[in-house]
Amino acid sequence: MKNLKTQLAALLLSTLCSFTGAYGQVIPRGDAATLRQGRPNGAPNPAFSANAGAQGKPFNRLNRPPYAWQKTGNTDRSAIAASAAQSLDQEIVLHSFGTMPNGGLPDSGVFRDADGNLYGTTFGGGSSNSGVVYRVNASGKETALYSFTGGADGGAFTNGVIRDGDGNLYGTTYGGGSAVGFAGAGVVFMVDKAGQETVLYTFTGGAEGGYPVAGVIRDGAGNLYGTASGGGGASGTGVVFKLVPPAQPGGVWTETVLYTFTGGADGGDPNGVIRDAAGNLYGTTQYGGSGVGYAGAGVVFKLDLAGQETVLYTFTGGADGWDPNAVIRDAAGNLYGTTYVGGTSGAGVVFKLAPPPQPGGAWTETVLYNFTGGTDGGYPQAGLIADAVGNLYGTTDDGGPGGASGYGVVFKVDTASQYSAVYTFLPPLDGANPEAGVIRDAAGNLYGTASSGGAGNAGVVYKVHVTGQGTKGQETVLYAFTGGADGGYPQAGLIADAVGNLYGTAEEGGDLSCNAPYGCGVVFKLAPPAQPGGAWTETVLYNFTGAPDGAYPIAGVIMDSAGNLYGTTINGGTSGAGAVFKLAPPAQPDGAWTEAVLYSFSGPDGAYPRSGVIMDSANNIYGTTFEGGGSGCGVYGCGAVYKLDPSGNETVLHGFTFGVDGGFPIGGLIFDSAGSLYGTTWSGGPPSLDYPGVVYKIDSSGNFSVLYTFTDFGGSASTLIFDSQGNLYGTTQYGGQGLGDVFELDPTGHQTVLYSFTFADGYEPVAGVIGDEAGHLYGTTLYGGTSADLYGGTSGGGVLFMLAPVAPSVSPTSLSFGNVGLGYRAKKVVTLQNQGIDPVEIGPITFTVTTGDASQFSLEHVCPASIGAGKSCTIAVIFTPDAAGADAATLNIVTSAPGSPIEIPIIAAGIKQ
Repeated sequence: MKNLKTQLAALLLSTLCSFTGAYGQVIPRGDAATLRQGRPNGAPNPAFSANAGAQGKPFNRLNRPPYAWQKTGNTDRSAIAASAAQSLDQEIVLHSFGTMPNGGLPDSGVFRDADGNLYGTTFGGGSSNSGVVYRVNASGKETALYSFTGGADGGAFTNGVIRDGDGNLYGTTYGGGSAVGFAGAGVVFMVDKAGQETVLYTFTGGAEGGYPVAGVIRDGAGNLYGTASGGGGASGTGVVFKLVPPAQPGGVWTETVLYTFTGGADGGDPNGVIRDAAGNLYGTTQYGGSGVGYAGAGVVFKLDLAGQETVLYTFTGGADGWDPNAVIRDAAGNLYGTTYVGGTSGAGVVFKLAPPPQPGGAWTETVLYNFTGGTDGGYPQAGLIADAVGNLYGTTDDGGPGGASGYGVVFKVDTASQYSAVYTFLPPLDGANPEAGVIRDAAGNLYGTASSGGAGNAGVVYKVHVTGQGTKGQETVLYAFTGGADGGYPQAGLIADAVGNLYGTAEEGGDLSCNAPYGCGVVFKLAPPAQPGGAWTETVLYNFTGAPDGAYPIAGVIMDSAGNLYGTTINGGTSGAGAVFKLAPPAQPDGAWTEAVLYSFSGPDGAYPRSGVIMDSANNIYGTTFEGGGSGCGVYGCGAVYKLDPSGNETVLHGFTFGVDGGFPIGGLIFDSAGSLYGTTWSGGPPSLDYPGVVYKIDSSGNFSVLYTFTDFGGSASTLIFDSQGNLYGTTQYGGQGLGDVFELDPTGHQTVLYSFTFADGYEPVAGVIGDEAGHLYGTTLYGGTSADLYGGTSGGGVLFMLAPVAPSVSPTSLSFGNVGLGYRAKKVVTLQNQGIDPVEIGPITFTVTTGDASQFSLEHVCPASIGAGKSCTIAVIFTPDAAGADAATLNIVTSAPGSPIEIPIIAAGIKQ
């Protein structure tokens, strides 16, 4: 998300250990296994999204009212994008990103060499999932030149590169340097032709600035110029700096602050700069301008040789865009750039800013292209470059082939919550009773397993494709298990690799001599067809035999960057209480995969793990066991949270007692950015509440705390997910009306039930949810729906559902005009966004004045009568004081959605000048 860098820094400085899954000191942004750590059965590769939140692409649920969820059709953002207004210029997508290993989410622009190669950086992906420096050649092929680690070399948000005559690349990172991840204030770096990185300067976040959100430029003497979005003066809203190379090779580079922003009319949180022939610098700020700090929509500025700043253009936050990125300049002095949001679709614009015909006049803005957020990309986080004929090139953070679920595009502009039962399983052939959740590919297709049904009544792997907004999904059975040598009865979900192969486990089948005639389970791979319309191919990677290798893998697997798979079995091992295993791919094609038992449980150390594992960047493995832990609940205990180091040494981090701390954890674990673990227990808690289970946290120091105790029937078997604000989402098996619910838990421990199931829409959602970047939640229910069950009864075969917010959100949520001189006119802009999947009608927009005179407040422009799904509009509020004194009012926005009217408090004061 644009501006996340600044928001992260502000929150990090105020509370480094905050409960927000997008930043902090980063353990979870480690290797591929960590990236896939969502459900206990893993998460997907770059093209799939099983748990975007604490890791990977941010799961976006900002400013969402907790009460506004309804049952309706499905969202198809591609269809929304297709209906958007036509652009003025033509856009061409040159490359669409995945994530690992070659990077994903390009939140910086590109540099183009004489051969037509484009160079840039990505936010995610790479060997440590901390971003890469990449090259895209003229045919669209990408190469990762350097992978950041997120430590002293930087890597927490990279900001693009430039190239000198020797082929060296220069750039900045928002975090890293003096501390890991976002705890550091960023660096300026160089990467040479051999891929070797050198840190030229490390920011501290003090008077010299910190947290650069843009790259650098270079003059003929080798000096570098750039901006830092934080630090500086008392306002802490950034600086423009100059970095001078050492006089002697191997010496220290020297920084000089050229300008310190105030956050007011001069802007705040600057992006990068460019330089004209006379040495003047031009740039943009993310905020400031028409309002102080974050109230403004940003400015374009000029900084002369004497350090004097001039504001060339102030954005309104409407059709002209909001939150501008860096600019470029042509020979005629025109400036070109992008904005992160705003425009006709709210997904950003490409703009041109023309100088006045006469000195001292006003600059004129023209919108060249409006992004839709669909296949053309959306929300560009960086500026542009131009070729010799005036074509513009850049990147978007979102969009691509999968529309809103894409990982961004490289583009060229030439001169020319609502609930939906997305799918109801119809036993037997299409499967029944999906015990696991789903993963999602870039096109929005959902993949999962059903534990029964299919041609052999032993479960299936399925794909559900939704063809359009408000339509039901079309299911394809990719593979039906027989219960024999190929496995049977899969209870866990799937993961996917970079080429679309699916990996999972089946609880039974395989070697039928183990627990004859049922088998002890398998790990399988499902490969897509070589030709469209062909059959998927299943390969059994490993057959479990009971002892000592384990038996009955009811949880899924995760995959590390080397392609090794990790998981658990609920039984077997040396003591029969389950095991943690590693499955290594063959050294030669068509060879056999090799299993190694990393740990066998014996009871006091845990027993019968029902969830899978997650892995941190140091290759430590974490998980839960349903029993064991050594206290209460019979022989073994009430369950445990464990850690397994790379040497195979196990530590019980917490043994549950079935008291207030809960008991019997079924779901797996997730990390936050500080390395804390979060999970749920299926039971335990206060006996007065019938032992409904809890949500718990174990911090990086090993301290255990209960975040929430369920108050209804509870029974959470799900693994949680984070959104970008640190809210947790999960499901209970019996909550709500006794049939299960979807809940949200905010960082203060306040729980909100987002949806309670009623039987026809499914019941017992045991597998939790995943989230997409639009804020929708997807999951499955074990039973229910409108179809009969496998035996002709009424319990149903389960449903695949989507839950989406329906009430509009507003930004900002309050307005402060400060002091305004009598007779002067001040303006603030409010953006109203329809977060739902149906149009929202807009009614009267009025003021309720509690202090002062109502006539001093007015509206310059308001929203149309209806806002389409996913669209936004702006409301300009004008304050023109005619008398001295404080004024207070409320802006009332009436809509057809729940929670109407939306109320936005306003404070202002008129002063004599």
